[in-house]
Amino acid sequence: MADKTTHGMKRKLLVLASTFPRWKGDTEPAFVYELSRRLTDRFSVTALVPHAPGAQLEEDWDGVRVCRFRYMWPARWQRLAYGGILPNIQRNRMLLLQVPLFLAGELAATLRLVKRERIDLIHAHWVVPQGFVAALVRQLTGIPVLITAHGADIYALKGSLVRKLKQWTLNHCDGITAVSTSLAKKIQELNISGSRPVHVISMGVDTTFFQPSQDDGSLRERLGIKGPFLLFVGRLAEKKGVRYLIDAMPQVLKELPDSTLVIVGDGPLRSQLEAQAQRQGVGGNVRFVGALPREALPPYYAVADVFVGPSIETASGDTESFGVVFAEAMASECLVVGTAVGGTSDIIRHRETGLLVEPASSEALAAAINELLSSSGEARKMAVRGRRWVKQQFDSQRVADRYADALFDASGGRRRSDLVRIQAS
Repeated sequence: MADKTTHGMKRKLLVLASTFPRWKGDTEPAFVYELSRRLTDRFSVTALVPHAPGAQLEEDWDGVRVCRFRYMWPARWQRLAYGGILPNIQRNRMLLLQVPLFLAGELAATLRLVKRERIDLIHAHWVVPQGFVAALVRQLTGIPVLITAHGADIYALKGSLVRKLKQWTLNHCDGITAVSTSLAKKIQELNISGSRPVHVISMGVDTTFFQPSQDDGSLRERLGIKGPFLLFVGRLAEKKGVRYLIDAMPQVLKELPDSTLVIVGDGPLRSQLEAQAQRQGVGGNVRFVGALPREALPPYYAVADVFVGPSIETASGDTESFGVVFAEAMASECLVVGTAVGGTSDIIRHRETGLLVEPASSEALAAAINELLSSSGEARKMAVRGRRWVKQQFDSQRVADRYADALFDASGGRRRSDLVRIQAS
């Protein structure tokens, strides 16, 4: 059965992103792919993302046509994307030389796809670089563009030239969304011409995939955990604030000496954090299991007693833009502790669905963790409320519906709910 609207066949949507799984089972964040997949019932979706060594140039994933553009030859020299463009440049300033080639490669590939696939509209994730490329294509072709800001593109990229680049980009698109209220306010501070609205639409969470029933009863045994199970999931980078969580462990262990912190993720700070745990004398209670694919995460959330996200704001201004891991944990009825930075407060409602504490404070983290672990009755109610809240506000299908509306609005079309669908074979 082919899905049609009163305007004919599905509109052809081109998604531009720099964070996307390179292959099935990849540990790269999959939120753009998951959103794109859920838009395929209303759009014919093609995703254009950077190539990486070992990845296919073109393939089909669950109805999404994935195309990858090259920007360096040979392929092994492509090191700008994946793991975060900004963190990669911060670790190796020589990668700045790849930026012009990246932009040129993405622009050329976008123009080729626009012509080949007869694209109707573009959804660019991140203002820079994808939004900038999409705005250029809009100027050349007239194709409408929706830009979604995710965080580092607004929080961390600073300077007068970059500010002007962001202003030009946002002034030359047809719609703007941000994944959190905090991020939307930062965008409005750029003084975009005409006071253009910035709509807050988060990334979504599959609440049928992340749920408490994913507890298979064997994970604790495999990890050798006998007492309280604390969990962190994320990239081991400065803005995640993991060092403050490790500093909090001695205080947690004073109250509950058999507690174990499991750290899922990898990144530039891993070796430093492992050494820190040893120096603090908590190496036996802190487990680094490395990065895991999305498919392996549900049991961790479902089994853990408390998920902790100790994010901070870095000196460059970068911070947690939304924090989908909080929503994944809450969907699994895992208790959550977060810090009051960036978009975290959009997810955690203090003392209703979790606890929010001041950032960069190991004492505050320890106190919140110990409070949740010692108040089982109230904590259980909080966990149940957390899952209900996530299902209401951040369920993947609800979020995809909001993005579909934003895309139709940006393209000058009517909302999805106003379209009369015709089923035709």
